[in-house]
Amino acid sequence: MSSHRRETADFHISQSGEHAWLLHAESHELFQIKTKSGNSDGRESPSQDALMDVVHEDILRLKDTGYLSRLNRDRLEIASPLDGANLALNINLTSVCNLGCTYCFAEGGDYGRIKGKLNADTDLDSILGFVSENTVAGDAVRFEFFGGEPMMNFDAIEALCERSARMAEQVGIRFLYRISTNLTTRLSERELSLFERFGFTVSVSIDGGAATHDRNRPNLAGRGSFQSILQNCHRVRARSEAITLVARMTYVPLPESSLLGDVRELHAENIFDWFQILPAVVDDSFLKPVFGDTFAGKSRAEIDALCDDKVEAEYKKLSDAYLSLFRPDNRFKGVLEIETIIRMILLGEVANGHCSGGRKYFTFSPDKSVMPCHRLVGEPALQSGTFKAGVDAATTTEWRSSINQTPVCSDCAIRYLCSGGCKQENLVRSGNLNRPDPRSCRFQFRLVDSAIETIGRAGPDLLGRDRSVLNDLFVSCGRPTLNTDRAAKRPPRPELRSLVPLT
Repeated sequence: MSSHRRETADFHISQSGEHAWLLHAESHELFQIKTKSGNSDGRESPSQDALMDVVHEDILRLKDTGYLSRLNRDRLEIASPLDGANLALNINLTSVCNLGCTYCFAEGGDYGRIKGKLNADTDLDSILGFVSENTVAGDAVRFEFFGGEPMMNFDAIEALCERSARMAEQVGIRFLYRISTNLTTRLSERELSLFERFGFTVSVSIDGGAATHDRNRPNLAGRGSFQSILQNCHRVRARSEAITLVARMTYVPLPESSLLGDVRELHAENIFDWFQILPAVVDDSFLKPVFGDTFAGKSRAEIDALCDDKVEAEYKKLSDAYLSLFRPDNRFKGVLEIETIIRMILLGEVANGHCSGGRKYFTFSPDKSVMPCHRLVGEPALQSGTFKAGVDAATTTEWRSSINQTPVCSDCAIRYLCSGGCKQENLVRSGNLNRPDPRSCRFQFRLVDSAIETIGRAGPDLLGRDRSVLNDLFVSCGRPTLNTDRAAKRPPRPELRSLVPLT
């Protein structure tokens, strides 16, 4: 069993089988709860109220000695909204795409409004000018090549890489390069060489094995795209270890689907360094393309409830099997979202926003708009600026609010890990950028539980891994995180009877 309810504003209890763990919201200190022998006698796991009674005296001791303090809240109080992440620009290269993905929020690449492509001259002048105005020597800047299918405007990718490399030499900026691609287009020496020379992260849209992927991501003629993608993935992997290859999976919770099964199919190829796995967000107009007649006759509320239960169950299966994916003979390094939360808990980090959207992450599109989020391209009311004028600071206020000033999240025990959820999803589901709905919250709790369960079960080698590379992989659209210096500020730990420290 795994809980996704909010116990109190101060603590979250995660349970899995006979094991239970306690997370302190304000410091991300994590403890294993000593429980009596689990379910071998057929008894149910203890309730969360019962577990809180078990640990009550230990919690009082930890608070009385100052071991549990308000590190996360206090760190955010002195932080700037721009702290914790590098400047990242999403380069929306073209409105053209060669696939017909069933759930595409970009409506085939043009977002219902955007036409054309970025040019490799004046448009890139504007982008590099924005970089120059918003960085200083020693900064790192990330380019996220996006679309449509970005490989269909490769001239602009190549030109921006070459020009940014010259800029880096001149002003001392470090550039990072990532592309989100379906990887179905032609791969010649030209493309492979660029990926290698610039150390690209190649994030490939691939949803699992052939049956799952071809159902979700057919080409425009309705034929499957899996085999062509997989062949190109192998070519990229064989090209160079300087290239990081990410399997970016969108999970569609059909009744017969198996998320773990699809992960295992891709894992067996032994070519992907990381996995990124998020459930599809399906609005009303996409229900039929995504689900077909699976939910015929059911209301939207009924469909959402069934899908949410399926997502919870499938991610739990993935969590239970997660450690088995780390093997000496496989290059798998982890699921990005889970590993990021593990790092935050182990190192004592606090999220300074769910993502960097409207803070240090902006999308540049062919219509010369600058948007705070790549999913909001084509929405004039949410535009942050233009190529010519830059970003209007007045448009970013809601994007830069602190979780300390978000009342709806004030009683949530994972608020300093999640920081209010994806703002675009909040807007779609609740009509407010800063009001997450229960469906989004439930998934964030599942991710946190997966991270906690992994910490609780993993050995020292896995826990001691260097996860600093995650800063360069743009997890959760560049979630800004801040170190609280937890280890240095800790007083001596009191004697505990029911809790075993894990951090």
